[in-house]
Amino acid sequence: MNHMHFGTLPSGESVELYELKSDALLCRIMTRGAAIVDLIHDGVNIVGGFSSLDDYLSDTSHQGALIGRVANRVGGAAFTMDGVRYSLPDNDGGNCLHGGRGFDRRLFTVTEATDTSLSLTYRSEDGEEGFPSAVNVRVIYTLCDTDLILSYDARPEGKTPIALTNHAYFNLDGLGGTVDDHEVYIDADRYTEVDASLIPTGERPRVDGTRFDLRVPVRIGDGLTDGFVGYDHNYLLNGTRVTCIHGVPLALAARISNGVRTLSVFTDQPCMQFYTGNFLAGEPAFRGGTRRVLRGAFCMETQTEPDAIRHGIGFYDAGEVYRHTTVYRLQKGRVFE
Repeated sequence: MNHMHFGTLPSGESVELYELKSDALLCRIMTRGAAIVDLIHDGVNIVGGFSSLDDYLSDTSHQGALIGRVANRVGGAAFTMDGVRYSLPDNDGGNCLHGGRGFDRRLFTVTEATDTSLSLTYRSEDGEEGFPSAVNVRVIYTLCDTDLILSYDARPEGKTPIALTNHAYFNLDGLGGTVDDHEVYIDADRYTEVDASLIPTGERPRVDGTRFDLRVPVRIGDGLTDGFVGYDHNYLLNGTRVTCIHGVPLALAARISNGVRTLSVFTDQPCMQFYTGNFLAGEPAFRGGTRRVLRGAFCMETQTEPDAIRHGIGFYDAGEVYRHTTVYRLQKGRVFE
């Protein structure tokens, strides 16, 4: 297992970078945010990332990181549990995004490391970012041939909401250009409608006849009409195309291809946020000084439905275990069957 010192936090704590290898993939993970820093397939680095820890510290786009305690947006930056109202950081126009100063900004501890697998843990204390009860979180990254497997578990010490995801940004061409020419397929008949501040309205329209119908492969750029700048929407996955992957039953959620390689996403989660980097332009530049551009990458964030905790969904009590598995699979060529 190769690892190196990646930088030092203002607190004086060291951030380490670990390298995993399979015959087909090379992946680097850093302990700050348990973040995917590199994912290399056939010599091409297909994820967003930075050359230095300082760039990660100044960035606000959550590059490659584990997201929690609750992923996505919570409307009004508050929720009620058992009659008690809990206030959260309003870091997104009066709403809470990705848990406030969430897990992406925390230092994880490596508990096990091999050439192909890395286990990281973090203890989120009672009251952290307004969330009740302490939670012990673990994520295991494993490479197996062309698969990157993400296995999460979280064990609360009292009742609290939990909804984790990973915020890797992908560009199958490598960084620098847009993903407009990528084709995307998502196995979902419905999506979550959102208002102007990207908070769910409560409606879950069918995708039929809309730009959100991605049940057959669609070029991303073809959906960019009538002032629509890109996707940032949650899809309610059909969950019907289930296969056993590494001993876990997972449903095919999505595929996306640039014609040279295809990324498939398998998960046990009910939903997936498809985001096309609509706010990605600006600084800091990606590794090697590569400029960031609008729609320069996409995210496929497997998750529970956004804002669910305001509707009583996604709570775990002491003794219950939150579990979540997602697999990102790389294949050569254009693969949609």
